[in-house]
Amino acid sequence: MNQSLISFIALSLLAAMVYLLGLGLLNCRRLIRGDWADENVNATEERSFPQWMQWLASSVPQLQIELNRLRRDISRAGIYAPDALDRLLAIRNGLVWCSLFSIPLVLILVSSGVWTVIGLGVLVAAVFYSLPGLFLNARGRVRAGGILGAIPEILDIISMCLSGGLTLEQALPRIVEYSPHVSRDLTNELKLVVRQANASSAGTAFHQLAERIDEVELRSLAATVQHTERLGTDMKRAIDSLSQSIRATLKHDAEARANSLSLKLLFPIIFCISPPVFFVLVVPPIIKLRDHFQREFLPADTRQALQSSGTAPSTDSPPPPPATN
Repeated sequence: MNQSLISFIALSLLAAMVYLLGLGLLNCRRLIRGDWADENVNATEERSFPQWMQWLASSVPQLQIELNRLRRDISRAGIYAPDALDRLLAIRNGLVWCSLFSIPLVLILVSSGVWTVIGLGVLVAAVFYSLPGLFLNARGRVRAGGILGAIPEILDIISMCLSGGLTLEQALPRIVEYSPHVSRDLTNELKLVVRQANASSAGTAFHQLAERIDEVELRSLAATVQHTERLGTDMKRAIDSLSQSIRATLKHDAEARANSLSLKLLFPIIFCISPPVFFVLVVPPIIKLRDHFQREFLPADTRQALQSSGTAPSTDSPPPPPATN
């Protein structure tokens, strides 16, 4: 077969791989941004999942601890579609296989640097393997932090409703009406809490919320609600105490981040600000010292020869007085 035809086929296949990589990244972005979230997809809706995507999702071996971490990050990110994990695995594995299949195509087009191309291909495959999980974890962490920051205000409103004579189950729908002014993500979670509380109990609903968000403060809230439901203690006092505790925890975290800011600013100061300051302060004295030593250590005959030729270095001593008759 003609070499030019082989190169053309390899280039066409490589362009197709690049297109598939871009398409996979776009779908991964849609998934991580929550385009298949609860408000767009019914959690009980059965959607067709192609057989080839099922094979692609299971084509790369996964550790159980990694699958559990992905499930936790998916729930923290607010993605409640039942097939979200399989779709994420299929997209990620597709990116990996496209990167690996691109290596022989590049080797056909580039004859030199075989090991460099193989190393770069494996490196790109490793990046695509870890990139979706990293972005998903970051989105889940940011969303969980926003929900946790809005929890104390919601607990204060629950306390006001309880002091007005309402039960916790009666107060939750009113909290959902107010929560959009505090946090949109928390509103979506509270809607699920209301549904689960109507189906079972408020303690179970808050326990499921703590399992989805996976934060210590929310687990404390679930344990408080379950404890007061089981023993019949004063829920208002317990919720007020928990609200103050969460506020104190958030305050301590903010102070810790503020205290670590000086250490984080140390590296930009050393590598970005110190070099030009050092250059401005040190270089002029060095230049002056060099000129001074050049003047002082020149031999007398050399200095006179340079003065007679008009190229003698300048001196700081005043010129001799003019001769008088």
